[in-house]
Amino acid sequence: MKSSVTVNMGALSAFACGMSLLALMPTFALAADSPLTLAINRITADNRQERVVELRELGIDRPIILSASDARRELYLPVPANVPLTDATLNFDASYLNGEAGRNTLLLSLDGYPVRALGLNEEQGNASTVLGVDKAARESGSVRLGVAWSSVISKVLCEDERAIGNVLRIDPHTRLTYSYDASQLQDVGAAWTALPGKPGLLVAPGTLSAASYDAAWRLGVALERIGKQARILPFPAVQDSLDLSGLRIPAELMQIPAFASLNGKGVYTLRDQAEIGALLMLGQTPALQADLAISDPQLLKAIDDSLDALQAQVQSVDASAAGALSQWRERHIKKPLANSAGDDVSLALLGNRALLMIKPESANKAIGLFSSAWNKLARSRQLTIGEEAAMPLSEDGRVALTRLGGKPGTVDVLAKTDWTASFPLGSVAYDGRVPVTAMIDVAAAPGASGTPPVATVFLNDYLIGALQLTADGKKERIEARIPQYALAAQNTLRVSFQRQPVSNMCLETPQAFPISVLPTSHVVLDKVNPDSNFSGMAARFATDTQLMVPKGYLERPASSLPQVVRVASAAGVSPLRAQLSVSDDASVAVTPAKAFLAFELPVKDAAESVKADNEGHLLINHK
Repeated sequence: MKSSVTVNMGALSAFACGMSLLALMPTFALAADSPLTLAINRITADNRQERVVELRELGIDRPIILSASDARRELYLPVPANVPLTDATLNFDASYLNGEAGRNTLLLSLDGYPVRALGLNEEQGNASTVLGVDKAARESGSVRLGVAWSSVISKVLCEDERAIGNVLRIDPHTRLTYSYDASQLQDVGAAWTALPGKPGLLVAPGTLSAASYDAAWRLGVALERIGKQARILPFPAVQDSLDLSGLRIPAELMQIPAFASLNGKGVYTLRDQAEIGALLMLGQTPALQADLAISDPQLLKAIDDSLDALQAQVQSVDASAAGALSQWRERHIKKPLANSAGDDVSLALLGNRALLMIKPESANKAIGLFSSAWNKLARSRQLTIGEEAAMPLSEDGRVALTRLGGKPGTVDVLAKTDWTASFPLGSVAYDGRVPVTAMIDVAAAPGASGTPPVATVFLNDYLIGALQLTADGKKERIEARIPQYALAAQNTLRVSFQRQPVSNMCLETPQAFPISVLPTSHVVLDKVNPDSNFSGMAARFATDTQLMVPKGYLERPASSLPQVVRVASAAGVSPLRAQLSVSDDASVAVTPAKAFLAFELPVKDAAESVKADNEGHLLINHK
């Protein structure tokens, strides 16, 4: 009797094929990632950034007062364009007075949608509230907060609205809090709008080159002009002391010497490059929490050296973890910088933060790009900027108000409404030309009253023009001459609209009627001879200035740059048109060839009326 076994050849072939493929698979695919690899992947994948935007950072440093029977205000709070928000809330800080015993209503809207209504009818009280903000991405790059205040008093006043006791006070600490994924920033413009109130500006370690110092002070002044205060962050070097209190290091990383040496320290002196690389990867140290960087070769080499040293330590412990670290470096640092070799501005991720890398020789062009005139064009991760980016000026010397931050649009006016545009003098002064005329184009709808509306133009609270409008829906122009004494380093152009409210002897409710500020509104520039006063100096500084510093300032950028930025910004020095001059010997008197701003340098043939003696006392006329 024969025994036989039947074998399914198809199944055997499949089994053999499967075994062959299994044998060909890489060894690392069969084993789970090591704890060290998982820890590195977890840290490098966490790119969440938190932001708090207060009204104070937007130039609103005093309470906003709404006092009419129907007063409205819209506030724009910047967020990264086209990036979803996480955990976004708006803290509306306000208080009210109700001296006229009225029925007061506060209506708050976000992006045009009403979200909260409050009845505020006590004699006085708190009007603060917290609003949840939709996480949807905003193409405009801002969250629009609408504030509507209505006060109906018990007296029958009708057209005569002179009840002054019912007011809403919006505090400048009103703030938007949100977080976002920095890896989702897709273009330079979005990264610029996402800058915090005090952005970090990363510079090379040690003594800066003149080009890098020049770029840093220009960027610092440009940030001051938009209400932000730059923190100068020299890249850490060996033997630097840093405060590491609060540093959180995952347990899996403690097997790497660089991480182990940083754990549980307070003020710590860095001992090697690998420790700097470890701090860079963790992204928790304030000294490395940068948002912009002057990407000179010295800084790029310092970043590479620190990460190379860390890579070597990780490689000696776990090769697969070293591969994860290498992939992170390639994806977020090396590839963006390699792709932007010929570009002036590029977007990279350093640690867990989005970083705008700006070449030293391109800083003045980048500043022009980041102005309101050109920001909406910055829609890629790398940019090469032409010379024209810094010149939003027509051939006949006109600058549109839309290029200076003014937003044309329509407002409903019941009694009085203001429209404003703020700009530094340096952003509109070209080749010795300064603003001489403001051309404000408006269109107004007719109202119920036979009295025409009035438009009044102010520059820095000086009345420079007014017009009684025809109010027939057609364009009307207000031509206002700008006197030199009205110009300042920072300027606010305000157009105030007033109507006469009508209620037909209390038979009708007074209604608001629209008035539009048209996008053809502009400022005319012309050459003038500046006066010998503060306004004249502001005009000189805005056009062409020598900024003079001793060479020692380049050796200590962390302390000298903030001083240079603050003084240059306050004086109105243009970051677009000034020239930096570095003096090798601080004891030799300098000879300026034009309007100048000198720091700790003697000036030839200068008669100092005010100086400080060795004890720090001010001497006026040598007394």
